Amino acid sequence: MTTELFRSVDLGTGLEAVETVRRHWAKKSIITASALSGVCAAGVTAVSAFVGYKVVKPARRVLNHAEAHEATADFGQLAPEKVVFKSAQGGLQLTGYFYRSNASKAAIILSHGFHGGAVDIHKPALYAQAAGYNAFTFDFRGCGESDGKTTSVGFYEVEDLLGAIEYVKQRPEVDPERIALYGISMGGAVAIMAAARCSLVKALITDCAFSSLNGLLSENFRHFYRLPHFPFRHTAVWWSSWFSHTVGQTKHIDPTKALRRMATEGRPMPHLIIHGLNDQGIPVANAHQLYENSPGPKHLWVVPEAGHVVARFYDSERYMARINAFIYPLLRG
Repeated sequence: MTTELFRSVDLGTGLEAVETVRRHWAKKSIITASALSGVCAAGVTAVSAFVGYKVVKPARRVLNHAEAHEATADFGQLAPEKVVFKSAQGGLQLTGYFYRSNASKAAIILSHGFHGGAVDIHKPALYAQAAGYNAFTFDFRGCGESDGKTTSVGFYEVEDLLGAIEYVKQRPEVDPERIALYGISMGGAVAIMAAARCSLVKALITDCAFSSLNGLLSENFRHFYRLPHFPFRHTAVWWSSWFSHTVGQTKHIDPTKALRRMATEGRPMPHLIIHGLNDQGIPVANAHQLYENSPGPKHLWVVPEAGHVVARFYDSERYMARINAFIYPLLRG
């Protein structure tokens, strides 16, 4: 009986010891898991902040004045005049280039794309000038020689373009009733949103514009951030918004809504939509979305062999001829 009692006590004590050890290791596991989770979260935050900043901090690419004058001479046109003007909101100082034409008082304002500059649209401006239009290019905020530290991927850039319109309409060479907007990529999206706010705009030409920023990032986040969708999608975009002072505002970077607003207002907007079928950055579905919602009259030109904003390089003369055929009756007819 005594032996059985001791055995019972030993067994009970052993079970208690096992339970104690189990609880000890469970507690340590929870602490370790929490620590690892904290380290992972900190890592995700650090990477997101770094990449998010780089996304909205363009490298400064400046139009070389000597090369610009040389190229202009090849076209037999007047050299562009470098000017300074202000964004419509906040008075930010921006740099622009006015390509004067003696053939008419119509004007086309050209807007560059994401991480770009006026240097990217110097050649289209020359073509527009040679076709008999005054042309105006400029560097968006944070780009080229303009003030500002970051891009907002369209939110504040609308104010920059509205400032450009205000500047151009006051030039004596320009009839303010004959102004059209041309934009590539982000610049095209900005052109649409600016046109919705400015009744002076008589026509739009957009090349590879996105239909909404949130939609684009949901579909193609990896392309722009070079990070996997999970777990970086929301944190990296939030940091980009924080650095560009647009937290909670990306939903407003929506050209589709701008077109719908014009349609609701019964305001026609002649619109030539150009897109490369092989565009990997902004898929061609964006062009179809814009076309469906544009109040028109509208034309969609999908270039089969083209990727992102390179349609104009395949056949520059055909490209500009197509634009001129669209714009001529609207600005010079």
